[in-house]
Amino acid sequence: MDISKGNVTRLGSNRDGKGYNFALASESGEVTLHIYDSGLKLKNSLVMDQAYKTGNVFACRISGVSLEKAYYSYEINGTHYVDPYAKTITDCEQFGIEKKDALYVSRVVLDDYDWEGDSPLNIAYEDCVFYKMHVRGYTKSKSSGVRAKGTFAGIIEKIPYMKSLGITTVELMPAYEFDELGRFAQLQEKETSQGIYASIPIKTPVNYWGYVSGFHFAPKAAYTKIAAKKSDYTAEFKDLVKTLHKNGLEVVMEMFFDRETPDMVLDCIRYWVTQYHIDGVHLYGSTVSLEMAAADPVLSHTKIITVYWDGAMGSIKHMANYNDGFLKTVRCFLKGDENQLADYVRLCRDNPAQSANINYITNHNGFTLADMVSYERKHNEANGENNRDGDNFNYTWNCGEEGSSRKKRIVTLRRRQVKNALMMLMFSAGTPLIMAGDEFENSQEGNNNPYCVDSEVSWVNWKNNNSAKELLGFVKQLIAYRKSNKILHMPERLIASDSVSCGYPDVSYHGSNAWYNACENFDRHVGIMYCSNYDKETIAGEDYKLIYIAYNMHWEQHELALPKLPLGCEWNVVMCSDKELTAVNIKDDKTVLITPRSAAVIEAVIKTEKPKRKSVKKVSKNGTK
Repeated sequence: MDISKGNVTRLGSNRDGKGYNFALASESGEVTLHIYDSGLKLKNSLVMDQAYKTGNVFACRISGVSLEKAYYSYEINGTHYVDPYAKTITDCEQFGIEKKDALYVSRVVLDDYDWEGDSPLNIAYEDCVFYKMHVRGYTKSKSSGVRAKGTFAGIIEKIPYMKSLGITTVELMPAYEFDELGRFAQLQEKETSQGIYASIPIKTPVNYWGYVSGFHFAPKAAYTKIAAKKSDYTAEFKDLVKTLHKNGLEVVMEMFFDRETPDMVLDCIRYWVTQYHIDGVHLYGSTVSLEMAAADPVLSHTKIITVYWDGAMGSIKHMANYNDGFLKTVRCFLKGDENQLADYVRLCRDNPAQSANINYITNHNGFTLADMVSYERKHNEANGENNRDGDNFNYTWNCGEEGSSRKKRIVTLRRRQVKNALMMLMFSAGTPLIMAGDEFENSQEGNNNPYCVDSEVSWVNWKNNNSAKELLGFVKQLIAYRKSNKILHMPERLIASDSVSCGYPDVSYHGSNAWYNACENFDRHVGIMYCSNYDKETIAGEDYKLIYIAYNMHWEQHELALPKLPLGCEWNVVMCSDKELTAVNIKDDKTVLITPRSAAVIEAVIKTEKPKRKSVKKVSKNGTK
């Protein structure tokens, strides 16, 4: 085995020609590198002193021996130390269970993988429908019906379902090797200043969500079915990405960084994009890290999502904001609060030039969609914190009874409210995000913060009753309708102007009078009309559609005025949040009467008169007609 000073610019372990390079940042005076064989037996140890150090980086190059199946770790000041750049970690294959006498070591290099020409899909934000899930919770329940429950392979089994739903982009909650148990002392010693997602010593049984410190370069071993076999379990995540891509679905990874350096954050995102072909990253980290990722040319086609991007660096279209303001406004408008209509009208058209908006009405941190209409107060007793954790302000209404109910009036109202909320989500500018399970009434029994609950409460319950089937069918209809009408998901903001002189603006607002929307503090109903003549997919001179979406979040019925149509055209109801379509009644193509707490989509096809062809008399060569 030949040993020499290594390349300090490539941290972690990497192939280097016919050798292997090891580089670790440490302020220590010396570092010991341990090499293990494929059976995890210690074979060699190398003490790296100041001769191997540049700045605060130790680096050595080993050649003359194959380390393709070998493992490694470090020792610093007599303490076992896992490389922060580790690509895999052994003995982490059981979620929430710490192995006795565990040996945490990492593969030197990964096995070669056949990507079969795979690459990220680069679907434009405006054409995306996000679907967010917890990898373990999505299929861990018996009701999921999959074989590889709680794993990446389990998600692969659900791909036909996701395709049928119509979503385009799967967003994974932390799926790298986060420290759910506090296994690693080197992570627990880190200080933090990140508030609710603080990396503190874990006192609860398990941190189920994963917004804690971890080893960001390694897929989570417990989310695979093959990690215990001491094989290269990263292939299972690669299989997931490749199979999703083959089915037209993107993958976005959530990554929580505590006090990692911006350089490490950038290295990590680049690694997942180049080695795992992911399509995007939802980044929790410092402003500097975010700006570096935004400006990095390697990531110029990678979706970079954050909590807030103000466009200080100009218009960067691969950036997107998590739009928490949308959640609050929609929930308040949905339950009929005063002075919410104007905010909703503004938000549903909001489409900033400098970035995209990711809109949602539920997320991992809060009530599920079914619970949002069933609970007004959090019920987090299972967390073991005396119900003191979680948000106290949820902007929800239980429709008359806290928790589950068998009263038909309440059950019917809740179902309609869920559909109203989904219609607002799907018909607003920006990129809609659905929390997995919301499409079929998944409940967490009123728990709005199950970050430490690893049970049926936090796992998705794949309901298959008639009510769940009805809602699932409605969600599929909504997604398909959004996709088939480009005017509902345009790349730029609609300007409410008749810029093509067709007689209708791209978007318009209507109240009791056509073309005029009253937005007083007591108003809770509006008609929003879109004209497909502006969607750039409609051929000039061809027929186009007017799509009129009527919202009435008041507890009283209201009439909304309909714009006058050309002769021979008429309004027709396409869908409604009321199951029987009885919530909406069109009168003489002039007004629509909509019942309390309902929403409906009404369409009219505008016939464009085409020029008639002039008859041409053919003349033969000899002059005869």
